[in-house]
Amino acid sequence: MSEEAARGLADSCDRLAERMRQAREGAAPLTAVRGFPDLPSGHALTRGFAAKGQEYLDALSAFEQTALRHKAAYLAAASLFLEADAANSAALARTVADTA
Repeated sequence: MSEEAARGLADSCDRLAERMRQAREGAAPLTAVRGFPDLPSGHALTRGFAAKGQEYLDALSAFEQTALRHKAAYLAAASLFLEADAANSAALARTVADTA
């Protein structure tokens, strides 16, 4: 792969990862569900919707990590190994941050 093509694809991956990060930040309130009555069914609904919100956040995080891994792959395909290693490190750091 040409260096120019790899850098263009890597830039696209950076933009996608940034959009996923922004979406995740904006969606954080989805796990703080309120407004259901203080009844067993209300508690169940609260837990269910909060869990769905967390699933959405997890999917956004996975998508961001995938974009960063693709960036590394594109850079490696153009033999830009130092940059590919940095992109892999960023993806790993994102994974570690999500598990903390």
